Amino acid sequence: MNRRMLLKRAAGAVTAGAAAILPKPTFAAQSGDATLGHGAFRYRQVAGWGQLEPSQVPVKDCHAITENKAGQIVLLTNDTRNNIITYTGDGKFVAKREDRFPAAHALEFRLDRRGDEMLWVTDHQSSTIAMLTPDGREVKKIDASALAAKYPDLTKYHATNVAVLKDGDFFISDGYGSHFIHHFDPDWKYIATFGGAGTAPEHLKQPHAVWVDTRKGREELLVCDRANALLKWFSTKGELLRTVAVPGTQPSNIAPMANGHIAIASLNAMILILDANDRVVSVIGGEAPAYDGNTLKPLVVSAATPFIHPHDVYVDKAGAVYVAQWNSKQTYPLKFEPVKG
Repeated sequence: MNRRMLLKRAAGAVTAGAAAILPKPTFAAQSGDATLGHGAFRYRQVAGWGQLEPSQVPVKDCHAITENKAGQIVLLTNDTRNNIITYTGDGKFVAKREDRFPAAHALEFRLDRRGDEMLWVTDHQSSTIAMLTPDGREVKKIDASALAAKYPDLTKYHATNVAVLKDGDFFISDGYGSHFIHHFDPDWKYIATFGGAGTAPEHLKQPHAVWVDTRKGREELLVCDRANALLKWFSTKGELLRTVAVPGTQPSNIAPMANGHIAIASLNAMILILDANDRVVSVIGGEAPAYDGNTLKPLVVSAATPFIHPHDVYVDKAGAVYVAQWNSKQTYPLKFEPVKG
C-alpha cells in the first residue's frame, strides 16, 4: 500500500469516538535544520523542546496546548497522573497536577468577570466542562445532565470543546456525539442549539472544535467541521455565515496568529496557516498549497512531516508554533520557530 492510500485510509478511520484507532504511519524524523512550511511562514523544529522523563511525567494523548498569562506553556493530557503539565517557554518542566479528567480533551484560559484567569477543561468521556482556578479549585462544572431535555439518550452526547464569549456566554461542541453546538448563558443555563447531522450547509459532521473569531471586529464562531474537511463560521445566534473548504485535511483545532492569520491543526499530520482572507498560505508538514481560482486543491501530507496526529496548536507572540498530538506514541509536544528572511 502506498503512503497516500495509507493516509486516506487513516482519514476514513476517524469516527465519532475518540478511542478510534488510526494506523500509525512512520514519518521521517526531523532535524533542527529541516525547514517546513511555505512563503513567509516557514519553520524549524526546536530539537528536544518539552521532552520529559516518561516515568516521572507521563503522557498518553496530548490533546491541548496553550499559554497562561504568566507566559508559561500549558499542556493537557489524558493521563490522570498529570492531566496538566506546565512548561517554561524554552521547554523546561515547571509543574504537573490534576487527576480528575480521564478523557481530558480541551483546555482554554479565560478571564472571568472580575478579570481572574480561569481554566476551562473539557472531558469528552463524561461530557463535563469544568472551570478551575489556576491552583485547581473547581468553581463551576456542567455535565451531560444539563442537556437531558435535548438528548433522550445521553450516550449520544460527547463534548469535545468549548468557546467562551466576552460577556460570558459559551458554546459547547458535541464533536463525538450528535454533531451539535450548544449555547449557554453566563449563568451556565442552556439557551439554544444549532448544527447537528445532515446534508444542509448549516449541518455538521464531527464539529471537533468551536472557537471565537474576532478578526472582523465582531464575535463569530469558527467550527472545525472535521469529517467534512470544512471550516464554518456561524453568528452567535447560530446562523451560518460562510464556509471554507480545506480538502485533504481533518481540521481539529484553531489558534490565532498575528496580522489576522490563524493556524489549524489537521489530525492527518499537517498544520495549516490561513491568512486574514482565510486562504491557506502555508502548510507545516504538507506540500505547498495551490489554488485553482478561488478553490483550494486537496492538500497533501509531505513525506517529511514531523507529525503523526496533530490535535491542537498554539502560536505565541514571537510566532513560534506548539503542537500537541493524539494517538502519537505518547510523545511530548513539539515546538517550531519561524525562519527569518
